[in-house]
Amino acid sequence: MPPNIEHHLFEAKQVENIAIIRFKKNLIRQLTDLNLKEGLFKYLHEVSDEKSIKVVLCIGNPEKLQQAEAIKYLSSLSRTHEGLTNISRIFNAIDQLVLLIRSMNKFVVHADSGKIFSFFMNIGFACDYRIISNQTVFYYPLLDLGLIPKGGGVYFLSQIVGTNKAMEMLLSGNEIDAKKALGLGLVNKVVSSEMFYDNSIKIAKNIANKPFSLITGIKKLANLSSGNLAELLDVENHILIESFQSGSFKRRLGVYRGL
Repeated sequence: MPPNIEHHLFEAKQVENIAIIRFKKNLIRQLTDLNLKEGLFKYLHEVSDEKSIKVVLCIGNPEKLQQAEAIKYLSSLSRTHEGLTNISRIFNAIDQLVLLIRSMNKFVVHADSGKIFSFFMNIGFACDYRIISNQTVFYYPLLDLGLIPKGGGVYFLSQIVGTNKAMEMLLSGNEIDAKKALGLGLVNKVVSSEMFYDNSIKIAKNIANKPFSLITGIKKLANLSSGNLAELLDVENHILIESFQSGSFKRRLGVYRGL
């Protein structure tokens, strides 16, 4: 079992069969530190390999880099060769984080609140289930600079709302409040800001109560859903055969049969 961790980028603990990861303030700035980044990824790999964990709950820090601060920070980095190197490190770290979340052998829930710009929004899109508080607002602060959203935003939004709607949303620059985000399917659940943490834990526990083969099977198929149907059907067969052969399936079957 991965240990409880207090890290510069995050703090983490295991509660029953759920790994709870709470990101800290200034996450983006600190992704330029390769040692800190590797510490985060090492922990995520350990969680992915840990058989006692079924669900990973990632909780965003409500104090995030905001528009004026983000523009000032990127402006300072873009002026020097070292700064451009740090921008590349941030982009590479975001790519690695998104791909790692997508490939994890766990069901990943993302819970966030506050004013969320594209990077954190896209981290949420990479996850399997998204929770926000009723005070949450999504926005794209770097639109006027001509910068596309980093972290697969175009890809994920096109899958969720369709290509035309995604382009409209990305080019408009309009903020998206919690109610609209839920209506568009950008998130799965909106909870009160007062009970944000407790409700996020409750939702994660409810998902974790489901059979692990069901959780991982649905995730694997969902990630293939935009690809080739024949490939998806073939993967379905492999997943179902593995489930039939598993000890947990036989135990559940025995319960239903009254054995």
